[in-house]
Amino acid sequence: MPDENPPGPPGPEAPITPPQPPREGGSGAVVAERKVARTKPPSLYQVVLLNDDYTPMEFVVMVLQQYFQRDIDTATHIMLKIHHEGRGVCGVYPKDVAATKVELVLTAARRDGHPLQCIMEAA
Repeated sequence: MPDENPPGPPGPEAPITPPQPPREGGSGAVVAERKVARTKPPSLYQVVLLNDDYTPMEFVVMVLQQYFQRDIDTATHIMLKIHHEGRGVCGVYPKDVAATKVELVLTAARRDGHPLQCIMEAA
């Protein structure tokens, strides 16, 4: 049975034609659109401290200053909001940063023997 495509020199190639300038009236012109790939900004999460009856207010203020870079007045204000309303937002961050801050706060609270709860929620 003979090969349908016998090996050998390639057949004649089509000549390469240089691009032609567009004709009047726009016929023959090709317009290529470039789509710009846009990335979405990361989803944001709020880090929230929950009130309990055992964690000292001073510890909560220290956590807000140390882990969320709040000044003493802002940290005290957030602590009082947590105390009176049962919860307070410490900051809003991308998911990985928020998860890290939650872990840091929980580790510090457990190390010092406090039952402070820290969670993250979609913002």
